[in-house]
Amino acid sequence: MGQLLNEPVIAEHDPSGRLTAYCWRGARYTVDGVLKSYGARVVRVRVSGADGRAIVELGHEAGDWRLRHVFPA
Repeated sequence: MGQLLNEPVIAEHDPSGRLTAYCWRGARYTVDGVLKSYGARVVRVRVSGADGRAIVELGHEAGDWRLRHVFPA
């Protein structure tokens, strides 16, 4: 089961607008791949960072990104 967080993140995008990374609690996580999109507002991605790999669900609304869930990879 995933851990519900619902915390704000700072998202990074490439020139085409694709999500490439995000910063959360002072750490940077690189998006390795998109696993699933739930409409235009929620995306589930595989990420890697200093803490290892994980599956996360990010929500996007009105220009703000939030880390909704973290699942072990």
